Amino acid sequence: MVNQLLQVEKTGKLLLRIGIAFYLLSVASMSFQFNNSFYLILSLLMIVVPLLLLLHFIKPKIGLIGGCAAVLFFFFSALFIVISDIQSNSPWQLIYLHAVKDILLMFAAAVLAGESLKEIVRLKLIQPFPKA
Repeated sequence: MVNQLLQVEKTGKLLLRIGIAFYLLSVASMSFQFNNSFYLILSLLMIVVPLLLLLHFIKPKIGLIGGCAAVLFFFFSALFIVISDIQSNSPWQLIYLHAVKDILLMFAAAVLAGESLKEIVRLKLIQPFPKA
């Protein structure tokens, strides 16, 4: 029973990691603008973050970096949405609905960063002691 519950958790986190990576890649593909160098650099950075998230399966340290970068991305995305909605005099309900998605994705990215950190600790614990 416990093994089944752990498998459900593992599958959920796998789907969450792939889903957030896919979301970031789709946002990056929609924001490509070759005429504006700032947006081009930002889009290229948004391609790197999901790759770092997915490299968790090979090197958890890289996954931790990707998880932290995703947390920062969603934080600044929520901040940008709130500021732009306030400047356009949107109702507070609409501001909340726009920002809550990014805030929840930021929390999910924090969970993925924690999972990578947990995997790093697990690998350190099962590593054999060096021979004297």
